[in-house]
Amino acid sequence: MEPLGVAPDVVETGALKKWSDFPVQHRFTDYSNSIGEPTHHTISPFPCQPTLNNKLALWTGDISILQVDAVVNSTNETMDDNSPMCQRIFVRAGSALKMEIFNEIKECKTGEVRVTQAHGLPARFIIHTVGPVYNVKYQTAAQNTLHCCYRNVLQKARELGLRTIALPVINSVRRNYPPDAGAHIALRTIRRFLEQYGDSVTCIVLVLEPCDLGIYEVLLPLYFPRNLAEQDNACWQLPNDIGGTDGEPLLPDRQIRIIDNPQHALHGDESVELSAQLETSVNIGEHAFAQMQGDLDRQRLLGERPPADPLADIMLKQMQQKERLDEVRVMRLLSGVLHVFAKPGTLFSSSQFTLRDMASIFKMMTWWFTTFMAPAIKQKVHNLPGVEYLYEVMSPEQLEIPAYITEYDMTVKIL
Repeated sequence: MEPLGVAPDVVETGALKKWSDFPVQHRFTDYSNSIGEPTHHTISPFPCQPTLNNKLALWTGDISILQVDAVVNSTNETMDDNSPMCQRIFVRAGSALKMEIFNEIKECKTGEVRVTQAHGLPARFIIHTVGPVYNVKYQTAAQNTLHCCYRNVLQKARELGLRTIALPVINSVRRNYPPDAGAHIALRTIRRFLEQYGDSVTCIVLVLEPCDLGIYEVLLPLYFPRNLAEQDNACWQLPNDIGGTDGEPLLPDRQIRIIDNPQHALHGDESVELSAQLETSVNIGEHAFAQMQGDLDRQRLLGERPPADPLADIMLKQMQQKERLDEVRVMRLLSGVLHVFAKPGTLFSSSQFTLRDMASIFKMMTWWFTTFMAPAIKQKVHNLPGVEYLYEVMSPEQLEIPAYITEYDMTVKIL
């Protein structure tokens, strides 16, 4: 007999199978005697916690019939995605949902969330979010955006006091996102959220398509181990990059290298004597330049390893030495800036600052200068989030940006 007030086709979270109830695989690959196969983690970063496992449920049916506090809708920027899951939500919610979006929400940017009433759904709210488009050139940006989708959804549910959430796979193969890579980000973000705010959540229902179920059944034991055997096995199977404290992808800031005596760097033990290296035995026809083996600057910026070549190694060392000198000059300029803005007697260590810190200080300098010293040029100063936005404020004929700079900017996003 169905409980009173519940439609025959409505499914309550209590009727769903929890992750802790799934059968445990007892056979694991023994890596301990494998040659050249070291453990990735000496201590499990995701220890076994039965209380967290009981908060996860798996569902491969229709998301629109789940009786939860919030249903998550993975959509597009204009919120009219035609995916099967999105269409099921809109059909059951009715025309009132479309009217609310048209009149109040309008759109949702990638990585952000919007909340609407559930209308005809057995849920209370619908949390809409937009997953990223995946491009291998901008892999880091896609990973960060996908993490933001999951984290923002969970944080919004927590802000609204919602305790049961139906959460589908936000990353989409239609947007070229690899399913397994997206599952890693999803599971570690959910795990870190439950570790921090598990008391605010009763159940997170992972709504999976049949094609995703196998992936999650394989990866769930790594992030939500159900016994010590799965926990120990995860130390071998987990990737080296397990994200930060919130599960976010880690991209360490580039640290400034400070040299006490820059001239010593050029003429000391690390100096390179070109005349001693460039012997007549170097055959120009066999050299990397003659073979068109790529741009050394681009290889260095994108992390590519250049081919083994004596002259290329010499030039690379010269570029690195020049880079260190440039950084020293930047730090001298920064010291002058700090002298202007700091209180008397304040001591700054140059090792405290990364390029991100310097960018923030430069923005502050620009605002101060254009506000108090030269307000006439304030409207001519533009603060852009990336190089790709430069041509919105100037003509492409005025400045040609090399392709590797745009790629590096989109990949690292220092500013």
